[in-house]
Parts: sequence; C-alpha cells; structure tokens
Amino acid sequence: MITLENYFEKKDQIDWSKVSDVTKDNLADIELLIQTAVDVPETLEIEEIQNQIQVFIEEVNSTLKKKSTGQKSSTTSVSKVKKPVRKPQTNKTTRRLSTKTQIDNTTYFKRLIPYNQKQALIEINSHKHDSIIERVEKELASIPKTQQKDNIQKSTIYAHYFHGTTDWYITDIAEDRNMLFGYVILNGDTQNAEAGYISIEELTQQRSHEFTEEYGVTELDFFFEKDILENILYKQYPNYYSNPKQSKQVTKATSKKTSTKMVKKVVDVTMVNRYSTQYRLIRRFYNLVRLHQTTSFRKIQLIYLAFQKAAIDRSVRKTDAEADLFTKINTKVVNLFDTVNPTKSDADIEFTDKKLFRQIEEYVKGQKINYAVTLLKSYISLQGLKPDTKKVERLIKRIDNAIIKGRIKKTNRLYKQLIDAKSALENYLEKPTVKIEPEQIGLSLPARSLCTNRVKCTGLRKDGKLHKGYRFINGGAVIKVKKKAV
Repeated sequence: MITLENYFEKKDQIDWSKVSDVTKDNLADIELLIQTAVDVPETLEIEEIQNQIQVFIEEVNSTLKKKSTGQKSSTTSVSKVKKPVRKPQTNKTTRRLSTKTQIDNTTYFKRLIPYNQKQALIEINSHKHDSIIERVEKELASIPKTQQKDNIQKSTIYAHYFHGTTDWYITDIAEDRNMLFGYVILNGDTQNAEAGYISIEELTQQRSHEFTEEYGVTELDFFFEKDILENILYKQYPNYYSNPKQSKQVTKATSKKTSTKMVKKVVDVTMVNRYSTQYRLIRRFYNLVRLHQTTSFRKIQLIYLAFQKAAIDRSVRKTDAEADLFTKINTKVVNLFDTVNPTKSDADIEFTDKKLFRQIEEYVKGQKINYAVTLLKSYISLQGLKPDTKKVERLIKRIDNAIIKGRIKKTNRLYKQLIDAKSALENYLEKPTVKIEPEQIGLSLPARSLCTNRVKCTGLRKDGKLHKGYRFINGGAVIKVKKKAV
C-alpha cells in the first residue's frame, strides 16, 4: 500500500495506465505538494492541500488493488486503503480554526488591525499566529474607554502603530466616535509631535498594491509592551526627550552649587516657507548619526551621493549662509563612505566631534516650516474639485486650532489668505454641489506694471514709488536726476 511517507519509494509499482489523464497532467504539482507535506507537516493543516493529496493517494492505491490477482490480497488492500480516509475524518473535530475565522471571532482585533496586515495574516494562515491573536485581543480590550486624566507624558500607552518613522501611541479609545486618542510623531518630527484624536478608519483602511509598494503599510505592533509615554519617548529618542528617572532626582548638591547648574540653551526658531536643499541634507545626516545605531552601507552610500550631487549642480553654493557647516559635514560623509566602501559593510556610527554635533543640532532645530503654508497647500489641493464634506470640515478645524493655539498669528504674512481660504471652505459646506473656485494665493502684486528696463527697475521701489534722485518723464520711463552744479 502506498502512503504519503513511502510514495516516492513505491511509485514504480503504480499502474499509470489506469490513472486518470487529469491526474497525470497535474502529477508534477501533486508530487511537489507531497514533498512539501513530508518536509513541513504543518502544511497538512490546510484543508485544500490535505484533500488533494488524499484523493491522489486513494487513486494510485486503487490501481494497485486492480493489479493484484488474489482475492485475499485484494481484501487486505481495501482495508489498508480505508485507514487513511478515516484518519482525516476523525481529526476534523479537533482541527484548528483558520486564521480568518479566529480574527472574525474577535471584537477589537478585527476592528483595530490595519486591513493589509490582517490580509497578510489570513494568507499565511499559520498556527504560530493563534496565540498572538488571542493575546493582542486581550491587550486591545484593556484600552480605556474614557480619556486618562494624567498629563499626556504621564499617560499609559496601551497600543502602538507604526509606518516607517511615523508612530501612533494609543492611550484610549472613543468607540462612539470611531476614534483613538494618543500621541503622534509624524516622519520622526519630534518638534511637531502632538496629542490628539486619530481616526480608526484612516489607520486601518485598505491600501492599494501600488501604494504599499512605494510607501509600505501601517502596522499594529504585536509585541508592544504597555508603558508610560515619557519612558517610551526617552527610549526611542534619547537626544530629544529627557530621562524621566533623572528628572525626579533632586539632590542637595545641585541646589547648592548654583555655579555648576546646567542651563538648557534655548534655540531661536526661524519660520521658513520651505526647507532648502542644504537644510534637508544636513538634517538627513543629523538623523543618521544622532541615534548611534548600526547603519546599512546602502544608506551611507545614498547620503554620500546626495551630498556630492548637491555640490556639483550648485544646489548648495559657497555664498550660502551655512556653506561652511555644509563643507564640514561633507568631509565627514566622505570619510565615512571611504571607510565602509572597500568591504560594502554596515557601520556602527559614533559621532565624536561634540562641538560640531551641537552646531548641527542647533541648525536643524532652528528652522520650522510656516504652518500657514502647510494649511494653504491642503486648501489648494481642493480647488477645482468637489471634495468630501468631512475632509473640508477637518481642514477648517485644523485652521481654527492653529489660530487658537497661536501657531499662526495675525502677523503671519499668509494670515489673510488663510482666513479667505477658511471662508471659501465654509461657503462650500453650504453649497457642496459647486466646485471650490481656484484663486491666486501667496504672491504679492506690484503697485505698477513690472519693470521693462534697467533704469526703471533701479529707480522704482516695490510699492511703485521712486527712489531719491529719480523722476518720471512722459511715457512712464524713469530717469536719474542730475545734480545741479553749485
């Protein structure tokens, strides 16, 4: 009798002329399944594979039975063939539930896990994930249903989502609003990190294959351990957040020795409309060295190429304000690349030049994007369209919060345009059937027509008035007044 274990040893005994043509055509695939089942018995837990192998074994055993001549041996053969059939039937009562069924039987796991991550689990359908699903379901069920009273830094984090360098730390859930509340760090930007409500729908929505190929997927951290937020932030970003244990220790020595007391330097932040190429490259290098982590050769190679290309195409010039800093960093990048290039190996980076590191840190932290620019870009993306009203409401709320919290003040050069944009959004909510009309935003118009010759440009101010020593003549041209001889 042929079984799963001895098939390859006894396959020569099979009368292949009595095997169906369909089976012969698929023989290579079936033998691959048998080999896989022998090497990895867990594959038999998949019902489709088990049934396919079982049907094939029964068919080839039936050819052995017909080939035999004695009735006695035929009877023996029949009894042996039936045994493998009975075993799967008796195992059906104890067979594990599929991953999909287990997820469907949960309350919070199926609701809070991102769609693409859930589909990956279902496709794998491994028993190794059974305990994970059960444990994570209990952890998600323990998330408080009311907001914690503690300061956000002192709040307990019950769940963690991540996407690249973006992190969502969850403190509680508002089930009636289908929202989570927590602390969000977007793209590793700790300076603009803030607490707020997070849409469950946006976290868990299905992403297209093209999107996931380019940007990856949002994932729920299955191995996250519950902890206080300030402890988590210090472990993740030790250079940005203070050690909560050290902050609690107040000794007499520090109170007496006022002369040695450390004074935290306040960095003046400059609001900019966009980050320059120079700034982006320096920030990229800063993020590479500040965490003291093992860095891949490919990442070092890419930053080396970026610095050299910027210097060659003059994206960064010698006349730039921070050209000297860029040159110093470029020297470090070249040395780093020269070190790892011969072996193409990863590197443990330890930046020993503390003075230069502080200079880099002050420069990186000293610039911040004008938040009005960010909001107006969101508004511009809606112009000429009939956007979803919920999306419009969210943008209005962001504008209101920015003004209330003082992130955008009346002195901001784009304050008026932002108020106009808000008014246009509110008008759209009243008539959502009419498209949001495109309009010019941000450019200041000159009082007179633009200059067309060098003299006129030299003598004319931006507000349309003349500089001292110039005057208009017939035709609108500007001439320089000659000084009268005394």
